[in-house]
Parts: sequence; structure tokens; C-alpha cells
Amino acid sequence: MIHLLDNNVLSELWKPKPDPAVVSWFFSAEWLLPVPVIAEIQEGAEASPSDVRRLEITARLDTFLKRNSGAVLDWDMETARTWGRLRHSPEVKRKPQPLWDSLLDAMAVRYGAVIATRNVADFRHAKTFNPWKD
Repeated sequence: MIHLLDNNVLSELWKPKPDPAVVSWFFSAEWLLPVPVIAEIQEGAEASPSDVRRLEITARLDTFLKRNSGAVLDWDMETARTWGRLRHSPEVKRKPQPLWDSLLDAMAVRYGAVIATRNVADFRHAKTFNPWKD
């Protein structure tokens, strides 16, 4: 089973003392990093009022991407069409999604993948897995 990483999984791994369950899962699972998650992390870094924090997040992301460049999942035409369809689904109309979550949701549906996240309630269509609990 392929998992798509949500940003909170990477954030956990970058903590001084990450949750052992998340670390164990990360090193034993098959996963990909969707490009919208890269954008979300970079956006968060750029929004930081601290230059030090912005540089720290950017450096961690750079290092992670160098080590795992083959695990990056690009956005493609079919994913864009899937996102457009899901954006107007009854589930999203009942409970709208933030943009980043909707992009990741569409990628997981498109590829039949499971989203690895702490925030399982943020996704309307894809299957989720919580490496902190499951």
C-alpha cells in the first residue's frame, strides 16, 4: 500500500524528539511525497516572521528532497481533473476543505493511495492512516 505523506508527518520527523511510532512507521512504509505538500511546507517557511525559522525549515526541506528525490509525486493532468470533480462533491459541499488538503485528497484518490496524517478528519474522499495511533 502506497501512502502519501501529509506535512505533519514530515514536521514530526524534524522534531528534536519525534514520536517513535511515526519514525518506525516512516522507515518501514512505502510512501511518496506529493508536490502540494512541498508547496505547503515552503509556504509555511516563507510566512514565518523569523528569518532563522524560515531558513531552518527550508534547509530541512532541501535535505529531505535531496535524499528522497525519487519519492516525489508530481501533479498531473488526471490529478487536476480528479481535483476538479471532488471539489464539487457532496462531501466537500457539506464540509469545505482548505486548498492544500483538497489537493492531497485528489492525489490520493487518483493514485489509490492512503494519506498518512495526524489530521484524518481533514480529508473527504481518500483513505487515511494515522501513524501516531494506527
